[in-house]
Amino acid sequence: MVTAVFEVGAALLGACVGSFLNVVIHRLPQEDPAKRSLGGRSRCPHCGVQIPWHDNLPVLGWILLRGRGRCCGKPIALRYPAVELLTAGLFLLLALLPPFGHPPIFAEPDGGYVFAFDAAAAFAFDAVFVALLVACTFIDLDHFILPDRLTKPGMAIGLCGGLWPGIAGVLGDDPGVALAVRTFLASLAGLLVGGGVTWAIRIAGSWVFRKEAMGFGDVKFMAMIGAFVGWQGALLTLFLGCVAGAVLGAASMLRGGAAKIPFGPYLAIGAVLALFWQRPILDFLFVTWPAWQRDSTSGPWILLAVALVSLVLLLVLVRRSRRLG
Repeated sequence: MVTAVFEVGAALLGACVGSFLNVVIHRLPQEDPAKRSLGGRSRCPHCGVQIPWHDNLPVLGWILLRGRGRCCGKPIALRYPAVELLTAGLFLLLALLPPFGHPPIFAEPDGGYVFAFDAAAAFAFDAVFVALLVACTFIDLDHFILPDRLTKPGMAIGLCGGLWPGIAGVLGDDPGVALAVRTFLASLAGLLVGGGVTWAIRIAGSWVFRKEAMGFGDVKFMAMIGAFVGWQGALLTLFLGCVAGAVLGAASMLRGGAAKIPFGPYLAIGAVLALFWQRPILDFLFVTWPAWQRDSTSGPWILLAVALVSLVLLLVLVRRSRRLG
């Protein structure tokens, strides 16, 4: 019962955070400093009337208003409840698949309950991480930027999480080195590998295409992701992001979709997969896959070909979007 209450509470908290993220997504990219402020009450984007609190309830407010503003009757974008539901779903996943292997509150065999402070801290750090991913994703979709005001504090928060409780894992197993040092080094290694590899790809892509193929915001975004998921998670994020970007980007263009293809949302997809399913995916790639290779020597070449084709196709799509945009 306590676990179920925590899971429901996590989802409700996620919906509330998603409501705030809608404010961040709308205001943060604004050029006018007054409009960029995250303080103050929400106003109707059509007529500017202040929105009462009961109309601003996450998801429920949109449903009760039937998707239209009470003040002017203009339609309220489906984006708002979608962001709230997405954030609620990610927070629920954090409760169902807790970073420490168990929720902050769990039952003991004798019927009592234990509050695990480490697990609560891990949940809090990862909740901030997924919130940053959601905000950066939709800002990149709308404005093709990954703002420093999110990615740089995200790096710092990820490194703090590396100090304790070590959400990026542990680097090394030397008992003579303090655990806090090894967990911080794991987070720092993730930041350096995530940002460094993406920077190298950016340089290589620019050299091949004789034009900037990837924005520096993607480099800082990957550095932030690496600080949370570690160096292995950073590489896995980049791989999965390239595959998702190549497949979904190509499908969008074949459908006649938008010419511009931001890379941030695909990296965010890879980061979510790495956060929740890093171990099963790595086990498949490096345990199950090698076992299959015993019967098929073409396995490594297939994996390498998929990665290279995905990366090249994604860089072509990004370059085409920049040229057409």
